[in-house]
Amino acid sequence: MSHLQRNGVSRQPSVCQSVRAPAGRMPAAPVQAGGLRSQRGFTLIEVIVAFSILALLSLALFMAFRLAVNSYQKGQERMEKEAQKRVLEDQIKRQLGSLFPLRPAVSMNNLQQTGMQASEALAYAQTPLFYGDSVTMTFITVAPLMLQENPGLTVVRYGLAQDEHGVHYLGAMEMRYLGVDSFTFMLRDPRGKPLPLIEPVRDLSFEYYGYDAQTQTYSWYRAWDTEQLRSTPSAVKIHADEKTIVVPINAYYSGPMMPMAGGVIP
Repeated sequence: MSHLQRNGVSRQPSVCQSVRAPAGRMPAAPVQAGGLRSQRGFTLIEVIVAFSILALLSLALFMAFRLAVNSYQKGQERMEKEAQKRVLEDQIKRQLGSLFPLRPAVSMNNLQQTGMQASEALAYAQTPLFYGDSVTMTFITVAPLMLQENPGLTVVRYGLAQDEHGVHYLGAMEMRYLGVDSFTFMLRDPRGKPLPLIEPVRDLSFEYYGYDAQTQTYSWYRAWDTEQLRSTPSAVKIHADEKTIVVPINAYYSGPMMPMAGGVIP
């Protein structure tokens, strides 16, 4: 009997002492929780779901980028159109403001060829080459839009035109002035495609500001008769839908019995 047994305490052998590894082999390492999970990786369903989410995010990002680019392009196009409209309006003001009150020259040969009396020839020579009604206007200017094709004095006709798509616009036709016949040709039988100035336009009308001999005041006319008034208007008003353009005319001719002052344009 050992000393512990003698004192009433029995001593059991420990696990390490009772379980021993065989000779020549190392003891197995303890298995940790989740070890198999870390070595296994992602499943095919998880990869598919991840790529699907990535594709949706990429598509949303692309759509947002495309929307931003389209908005920028539309804004640039709108700005370019507005700038082009302002340039064309400035050209209208420059061309119409540079109206030249040309009067036809009458010679003895003209009197013999036409058979006009002297009084008729005098009245004809005092009538400036200008025609204007509520929908068309024909005049002579020193500021053509197509300077290379029509240098110098140019006959211009404004009116409502229509393109191949059926869209109406304010168009301008030009021809180099080569005499009274060129003005008459443009007035009665214009040919060619008008140059678009303001588009699109549904309603177009003109008004003319000048002296009224009956009331002896200045007022706006829906039409301008040079044979009766013997003068050119001192201003022109263009109505294109809601837009209104008022153009003072720099060169102003007034025939006999007409005041030279243009008055104040209302």
